Amino acid sequence: MSERLSPLTVIYGPHKVASQIKGQEVMSLFNERGLVDEVQMEEVYLEQIGHAPEVLAEGMIGPFDDLEAIQKFSFSLCQNFGNSGVSLVSLERYNEILSDCYKAEDLKAKLEAEGNFLKNPDASKGNFFNKIFN
Repeated sequence: MSERLSPLTVIYGPHKVASQIKGQEVMSLFNERGLVDEVQMEEVYLEQIGHAPEVLAEGMIGPFDDLEAIQKFSFSLCQNFGNSGVSLVSLERYNEILSDCYKAEDLKAKLEAEGNFLKNPDASKGNFFNKIFN
């Protein structure tokens, strides 16, 4: 039986160094099971960017040059985990959505619906064993 995971949700915002914006960073990355493991995020970051990420607060990773780099990074994680897609939400939009929601289910649905959504076409193909035996 194939288990399809809901989309990853990525909250991103400006990466600041000495109060100057120096690119973008991922502030939170999660799905219905919780936050994505930092070790896995660091491995994908190293593979794509070519060096280890800066030490940021727990659950955060960066810096990234731009939103496109965050999209590539997030989509790679989405494919690795077999999520149905990834929803990218800016910090500003996240705060707006958060203030409008009173239930966790509403927040999750709005983040998925109102983010910049990238669908994972491989998610509908099933898990690893389904790919081997089909």
